[in-house]
Amino acid sequence: MNGGFDFGYYDTKAMGNGGDRITKFPSFVVPAPPDSMLTLGNHETQIITDDGKYLVGTSAVRRGQIGTRKEGSTWIESPEYLVLFYSAMSDISDATQVTLNLVTGLPVGDFRRDAETLQKQLLGTHTFLREGREYHQVVKVQTVTVVPQAWGAVLCLLLDNIGRIVRPELANQKLAVLDIGGKTVNYLSVDGLTDIPAETRGTERGAWNVMRVVRQFLEAEHPGLNRLQDHQIMDAIVKRETWDAGQRVNLEHVVEPILDSIGTEILDTARQHWGTTAATFRQILVCGGGAYLWQQQIQKAFPHSTVIAQPEFANARGFYRYAVHLAGQW
Repeated sequence: MNGGFDFGYYDTKAMGNGGDRITKFPSFVVPAPPDSMLTLGNHETQIITDDGKYLVGTSAVRRGQIGTRKEGSTWIESPEYLVLFYSAMSDISDATQVTLNLVTGLPVGDFRRDAETLQKQLLGTHTFLREGREYHQVVKVQTVTVVPQAWGAVLCLLLDNIGRIVRPELANQKLAVLDIGGKTVNYLSVDGLTDIPAETRGTERGAWNVMRVVRQFLEAEHPGLNRLQDHQIMDAIVKRETWDAGQRVNLEHVVEPILDSIGTEILDTARQHWGTTAATFRQILVCGGGAYLWQQQIQKAFPHSTVIAQPEFANARGFYRYAVHLAGQW
């Protein structure tokens, strides 16, 4: 099987099985609490490994468990990171045994330092059990290709789901990618399908910065909401509202100023590395979940920017298509 795995500090995404299986869930893992006495909802996502039993994603967020949402680059070496990987793989394949050719990514700022570490972490045989299945799954990762995350957007457009090059004209264009995630923003410059280091960089000023400002507001004005998980606050940011003891809390006056401030900072960084109007680029590709928050601001500043359809999945799709492309060359 070929697979694309895109870990983000907000969501984990993956794609496989001919492109028919794609998944996304919050990047949150906690030790599994006791089972609920009654549930009328969907079955929870629980992953059992040699290190223990874990709740993953939405199940972990909803249960109200106090957990650590890690943001350091060393998380790729943790058991929790592997649990996210296992959950993603169990979403895209039901098979008892899978041999996997994997493409995954790292933020631009972490790539040179951590690519080899991540490759070693994922390479090899992994055994785990997903709650509700009668069998352990064994995933043998026989190849791991690690690329800078923003490259996924280029690969997503260049290739199709069977690994064919469908946009050959991209090889003759200079492109930029603005990949806005929960923690990081990747600024990638590509010319002739080769990245340009002088015009490429990564920063740590993404959507979680908005969450922190809103959390500070809620702690000061609505202390009863201090048990909200970070992911729940991000959901409130998107909706511009939350609820305190049944009363609606309007968040627009808190969210809009910080969105404008961070958006301005993102654009200032882009102009610093790409020029005031980014005129040398044929187009600027915008991807990542942060595209939903800053799309209008970016497109106003750079009219030749294009938000990729379902921008949160652009890297996962690109990684998967590249895995299929590479497999066709072996």
